[in-house]
Amino acid sequence: MPPTGKARACSGVPDISVQRCDTDLVRRQLGELADGFPHDDRAVAALESVRASSYDQLFWFRWITGHQVTFLIWHLMGRLLSATPERNVPSSASLAKLEAYVYGYCAMLLYCGSCPRDLYNSLIRPRMFLQHRGFSGTWAPDFAPVRGLFRGRDLRGTRMREASELSRAVDVHKAIHAGVAARLVPGGRSLLQQSVTEVAVRPSERTAVIYDNFFMTLRAPLADEDITAQLLRRLRAVAVDLAANGLHPLEDDAGARPEELLREEVLRCERRITHLLHQVGEAAADHTYESCLPA
Repeated sequence: MPPTGKARACSGVPDISVQRCDTDLVRRQLGELADGFPHDDRAVAALESVRASSYDQLFWFRWITGHQVTFLIWHLMGRLLSATPERNVPSSASLAKLEAYVYGYCAMLLYCGSCPRDLYNSLIRPRMFLQHRGFSGTWAPDFAPVRGLFRGRDLRGTRMREASELSRAVDVHKAIHAGVAARLVPGGRSLLQQSVTEVAVRPSERTAVIYDNFFMTLRAPLADEDITAQLLRRLRAVAVDLAANGLHPLEDDAGARPEELLREEVLRCERRITHLLHQVGEAAADHTYESCLPA
């Protein structure tokens, strides 16, 4: 990932190179996966080959990879927002991209949050605690540039239709975020909230390193095509996983979910999750950050 906020570029490491990918091929594959994976013998064999050998492995992969995709989505959103002059609203094209990215983040919340509660408490949460007893998503360096948008500040006062649709996507994100937290976090208290009376932990260069280290992320200057390559390859991996294992391989009873996750707009995101991944890939492959003023 590129340096941002409290996260600086790594020092003392060799030049970081990103494996190239055939962008057009991956975009086509994402489209095919969104439309439904073929059910011929070869396709079935391919899916069987990517099934996880254990649920611990599957949901650990989802937690790490889903967060890595999220960081890349936040970065691209931050690029769009930073290209907009102060007190101006992004262009219609930029707002459409931002909407696709917000729904992509919704998809990642559902993807990471598909982990059963008992497995989250036995596998994932303890490892975050071992990194730091106050481990918190507020430490994510790439979230700082988009915090205002997710808190409803950046589009306040605009009447553009596209901005209304983006605001609706942000509202869906809030419902999913609240629902996943209610389903996974015991008593609704994060590690940060549990430790706040013991130690005050604010985002810093140190917490950025801790956070990046947990999610296996290095920081270095990257070209646009490198960022896109990393995102597309991970989107394809997520889409293949969903085709092979489904979103809820261990939880089929929707009635057991919090009410936020039973809202129709949230269920629609679940039904369309691979389409949302495809839309993110299409938006990311279009490297146009100019023309950020309203048409």
